[in-house]
Amino acid sequence: MLYPISVSTSDPAANLFGYINSQGETVIPPVYMGCSHFSEGVGAVMDQEGRSGFVDVRGALAIPLRFSGLASFHNGLCAIGGGYINHDGDWQIEPGFLVVSGFSEGLAFVSKDGETFGFIDQTGNFVIAPKFRPCRSFSEGLAAVCLEERWGYIDKKGNLKVPTVFDGKRATRFRLGLAGVQLDGRWGFVDRNGIFVVKPQFEDLRPFDGGRARVKRDGKWGLIDSEGKLRVECKFEELGRLDGGIAPAKADGRAGFISDEGRWCIEPKFDHSYEFSGDLAVVRQGRTFSYIRRDGRFVWTSAPGARIQYPPPPLFV
Repeated sequence: MLYPISVSTSDPAANLFGYINSQGETVIPPVYMGCSHFSEGVGAVMDQEGRSGFVDVRGALAIPLRFSGLASFHNGLCAIGGGYINHDGDWQIEPGFLVVSGFSEGLAFVSKDGETFGFIDQTGNFVIAPKFRPCRSFSEGLAAVCLEERWGYIDKKGNLKVPTVFDGKRATRFRLGLAGVQLDGRWGFVDRNGIFVVKPQFEDLRPFDGGRARVKRDGKWGLIDSEGKLRVECKFEELGRLDGGIAPAKADGRAGFISDEGRWCIEPKFDHSYEFSGDLAVVRQGRTFSYIRRDGRFVWTSAPGARIQYPPPPLFV
């Protein structure tokens, strides 16, 4: 895997972007106006004219610079320009949508008008009609959907498996057989039948990752297990997703990384820390950013004022 870096130029709004490997060695020189993290062996790059394409790990153009915007591949397809391209750069699904998502479990949610959403297969045909406002990706065979400002879950045939009775602006994907939902302004976790396993008691939450779920209480974040037991006290101002047993966290204004039991495994000495992507994670100190390894060793540090290319968020929240 390669990792994006940037170098400052005389124009502070026009940094140049390239890539390093996990040892901190520059593999693709910073000559692009923008780039994204690698996915499925390629990374999106943007030239001086704002055209985007994809490079491979050697820096060679794998897909020509003829698109608009930076995107990533998931399950063999890349959602870009209102359609989907394959790894040859050909349109597998022609542009025609206003909103597109990545494919998950063979389906993707899309919208032609930005208001009503449905699900398509990899031929681009709707298999679940666009009638939701909005919806989320499939996970463990179910997808969160919103009807009349209430959330529930459907199966891949479009059948409502969990009634649309939950409120709020979102509902999370299923992980470990549990999904986060909001009821009367409080968050908890339900099973595949819509029955609360962890009663609604939190101000906010995120899906399970690494056997833990992030929950917010009294303005601070902690971790619970799948039985709802608080495993890490809600004491962090910020808390990221667990990856390989490590999560970025911030307490008392300083950021580092904790274990799934809440112990600091990389001391909080940064202004901000971000989730690991493969072997490396981004940390920020003042006007510089760095990549560090899981043991806390630095492998690369930017010059002051360089722009961070933030790690990609989870595709399905």
